[in-house]
Amino acid sequence: QNNLKTNIMKKLVYLFLTVLITLSVSAQDINKTNDGYTEVVDVELTKKEIHQKINEWIAVNYKSANDVIQLNTEDKVIAKGNFLVNLIGGKYTFTYRINNTLSFSIRDNKYKIDLIPTGGTTATTGVSSGVDFGTDLFSYYITQKNLSKEEFSIVSVEASIKGLLAAGYSEKKSKKMTNNYVVKKIDDLYEVYLKNKLVWDNDIKSTFQSIKDYVIKSNNDNDDW
Repeated sequence: QNNLKTNIMKKLVYLFLTVLITLSVSAQDINKTNDGYTEVVDVELTKKEIHQKINEWIAVNYKSANDVIQLNTEDKVIAKGNFLVNLIGGKYTFTYRINNTLSFSIRDNKYKIDLIPTGGTTATTGVSSGVDFGTDLFSYYITQKNLSKEEFSIVSVEASIKGLLAAGYSEKKSKKMTNNYVVKKIDDLYEVYLKNKLVWDNDIKSTFQSIKDYVIKSNNDNDDW
């Protein structure tokens, strides 16, 4: 039973660390408010054509477009949904559901994509599934780039303590667990961080690329059936 409790504690610490510390860099530009990613895309399409393509992309990529679309005008489309990302936590891999707001500002011959992570939960079935991560922690880490091991150590200790306190552990217990599973294992955690950073970067890049590819896709691409 003690071993089970120890394993649960380890999993919980890794859950917090992997989701919070890996939100560091994207291939896209960091926006002016430092809480998400942005990109302006030039295309040879009218505003109406771009608007139609964006709505089609949302319909294809979400189970229910009506549920996720919050605003839909000729100049602006806003959708609130989530995407899944698989991150390593020590010898475990956990799936996270990252909530986000995806906004499209539309003009003739160009549009702007804004993706802002707004929180998230663990999606892996089992221990700690459904743990909620606050938006303040996302915004705190999202601007960090190319963390050195020393920088990583500082932010990971802070993130671990905050996360464990939010999960209901006492301050004394949170600090003790952080010392045992973070401070003493910082070398291993830093290697995990570098791997997870690449995974996060690729997922953000993939989302943006998926949108851009769909918008410029010819309407005739699916006609040969």
